[in-house]
Amino acid sequence: MSATASLAESGADIQSMFNRVAHKYDAANRVMSGGIDVVWRKKAIARLLDRMGDAPRVLDLGAGTLDGALEIARRSSGARVVAADFAREMLRAGRDKLPAEQPGRIATHAADGHHLPYRDAAFDGAFSAFCVRNLRDLPAGMRELRRVIRPGGRVVILEFLRPERTRFFFDRIWNAHVLPLIGWAVTGDRAAYRYLPDSIAHFRTSAEFEALMLEVGFADVECKPLFPSGVATMVVAS
Repeated sequence: MSATASLAESGADIQSMFNRVAHKYDAANRVMSGGIDVVWRKKAIARLLDRMGDAPRVLDLGAGTLDGALEIARRSSGARVVAADFAREMLRAGRDKLPAEQPGRIATHAADGHHLPYRDAAFDGAFSAFCVRNLRDLPAGMRELRRVIRPGGRVVILEFLRPERTRFFFDRIWNAHVLPLIGWAVTGDRAAYRYLPDSIAHFRTSAEFEALMLEVGFADVECKPLFPSGVATMVVAS
């Protein structure tokens, strides 16, 4: 299967889809993953912040409802976090979770990942969870991400990459049939959760994504499959 054009790169209207499901997005994620997405996020952010200093500047790209940004702020009391997403309704839903006693620690910006409104080397590191699969021009988005991270900075990406070989249970049963039904039941939006398995099937493999990250200028890239059975991948680049 060719990975040259993901569903997002083929022109699917991803922005409207995320805006539609924003206020039920967290509930759908918790039910569909059984909470394992929380574990993945914590593991990835621990890797991101390791030896980054007491007051890192961190970008959360595709921040959605701010679960990642909030975890970064919780783990690093001196961090300044910028949460960027092109779906305004997702950010609006996330702002309801921001603690009133810590104003200004997390800034939320409606921003396009292909044209980030930040200067070169603005951040010490970046986190992104299940976002890059939805970029309409993945190479351009990754070049832009490289641009805004300082030399020697670290990027940690969580994503569902296309497996090298089809996995009978996860790909043909769970992703193809069970997840769309659960997502539809929780959100009432059948199309949004039909998109999920289809987008994985048309995305990059670990090897292809690693090659792309090196091509856009990251010096070192590690793709690490996560439990259970490599369903998600943690990509660490610097």
